[in-house]
Amino acid sequence: MNNETNNPRIKEDVEPKDLIKMQTEVGLIESMLQLTAIVIIAIILLGGFFMFLSKVTG
Repeated sequence: MNNETNNPRIKEDVEPKDLIKMQTEVGLIESMLQLTAIVIIAIILLGGFFMFLSKVTG
């Protein structure tokens, strides 16, 4: 088997920024940031809802 045909070739017009985005660590960090934002928004909304409920009942 010829090793040159099995190795993926990087096109010369690919920007370094795109190569960095292909790293699994970068994808993991982006996903964790999105999840963190969702969790923070959910905590704020739930806190506001419980404050509303406490004002209505009290």
